Amino acid sequence: MKTAIIFRWAYVLFFIMFLASCRTVPSQQILVQGDVSPKPDVVYSQQELAQMLAPIALYPDALLTQILMASTYPIELIEADRWVKKNPKLKDDTLDAELLDKKWAPSVKTICHFPSVLALMSERLTETTELGNAYLAQEADVLAMVQKLRARAHAQGNLTTTEQYKVIVEREMIIIEPVDYRVIYVPYYDPFYVYGTWWYPAYRPYYWGPAGRNIGVNILYWPGFHFSFIFGNWSYFDWHNHYIYINVDNRPRYVRHDYWIATPGRWLHAPKHRRGVAYRGKTTIKKYGKYPSRSRVLQRDPRNLPERQNRDHKQGKRTEREQLFRPRVEQKKPEEKRKDYKALEKKLEQKKSERKKSEQKKSERKKSEQKKSNKSESGCEQDGRKQKNCNKSSDRPGRR
Repeated sequence: MKTAIIFRWAYVLFFIMFLASCRTVPSQQILVQGDVSPKPDVVYSQQELAQMLAPIALYPDALLTQILMASTYPIELIEADRWVKKNPKLKDDTLDAELLDKKWAPSVKTICHFPSVLALMSERLTETTELGNAYLAQEADVLAMVQKLRARAHAQGNLTTTEQYKVIVEREMIIIEPVDYRVIYVPYYDPFYVYGTWWYPAYRPYYWGPAGRNIGVNILYWPGFHFSFIFGNWSYFDWHNHYIYINVDNRPRYVRHDYWIATPGRWLHAPKHRRGVAYRGKTTIKKYGKYPSRSRVLQRDPRNLPERQNRDHKQGKRTEREQLFRPRVEQKKPEEKRKDYKALEKKLEQKKSERKKSEQKKSERKKSEQKKSNKSESGCEQDGRKQKNCNKSSDRPGRR
């Protein structure tokens, strides 16, 4: 009896444990197939922002605005870098004339005047793309971090007025302006030392400068880039409101008027210059892009039967690639659609009337030909002599 009771209790306990294990299925295994919803917003931490902004925070404001705007268009930066390397002799007026026909963003065209900066942004594409994503998602945080880094360098005595730049402190904001706006010097420095002891050891800052040089705490400069016009007078920082302001009246001469910005004010990102590069986070996707969706066009046939594909081609059906890349047609207003329908109806009625007229003419011609043939046959059959004469006359050539 005791053994039977023990076995029963053991069986009950085993059954309870089995049910509990079935209920506690890991959440990773319960995934809906085809779930392609976008990831939640990935906010860049202060450590990451300091790491990516440290090598450019001490650039002059006029150049830094262009770098932040151009970093949101990484594909165009690559194209521009290759084009500049193929045409190294283009400078000043000739460079501006050649850039006029390019369909790049104005900021990308501006960076073409600085081959060293353009080469760094193109070679370090991951860093450039992350910088652009951070600016699109956290514009205010990015500009706040630039001011924080400048304040640290200024407190260490490493950011001061020099022959190349003026350092202006206004209302706790540090502004860096060139002494001469027609000559722009690009600084390079070691960000691990210029700001003092680096406070995020796990996030060592990037270095944007020539390799193999021991700079230390100093700030050095690339050779000056000379301009025949005032550089950077169409974009500047609004530090108190945390955005880049565009002055529409000062359109650069290497940008056509039909490609220029229409309204002055805050700089707005243009998704057409993004060239298909994915955005990061929900807010930027909602603002500039679209959610990734799974459609029937993208699902390939698992059987992949060649007979079925050939049958579709013969019947004139669109293939998956043609459906996916067919040109988009703008939807018209209902009034415009009605006008189009009326015009089509008129054309169809005209065609129908023309067909009827042509058919009537053909039928009349046939009737006239039949009458002529019947008369000739009746005249020949009346008399044998006449029939011979008809045969002879038919053999003779007709008079001209």
